[in-house]
Amino acid sequence: MDEIANQFQFSVAIGTSYFVEIAKLRALRILWHNVLNAFGVERSTVEISVHFSLLTPDHNPNTNLIRATTQAMSAVIGGANRLHVLPSDTAQSETSTPFAVRIARNVQHLLRLESYLDKVIDPAAGSYYIEKLTEELAQKAWAIFQESF
Repeated sequence: MDEIANQFQFSVAIGTSYFVEIAKLRALRILWHNVLNAFGVERSTVEISVHFSLLTPDHNPNTNLIRATTQAMSAVIGGANRLHVLPSDTAQSETSTPFAVRIARNVQHLLRLESYLDKVIDPAAGSYYIEKLTEELAQKAWAIFQESF
């Protein structure tokens, strides 16, 4: 079971509700830990890959630039291992401009180099609101999970 647990990867869509998205990813880690404990697996890593929800892009590319940055920041603070940022002109055309692709690629670099989010183990730790929201999401989801089994 340990080998199987280490092969799991979650792909999660992230929306625009900043604090809820942080708590959602943190709660996912707690829930996965609960599932593994139920099966007697003590240690396992979980890979969380985050992509933007297809409902979030707007027809205004400038709005999408800001939205992409806040979504990416909430994903990183929430504990995402991988991040896929959509170009800002995704809603306007099927083929993005080279500028939009470059900016999408650089959002994660800016968060790392300017915000130093990679230097902190858990940037949201100690935030009462995020901790409480994470706890509530995890408890409600765990109750639903237990009802279904």
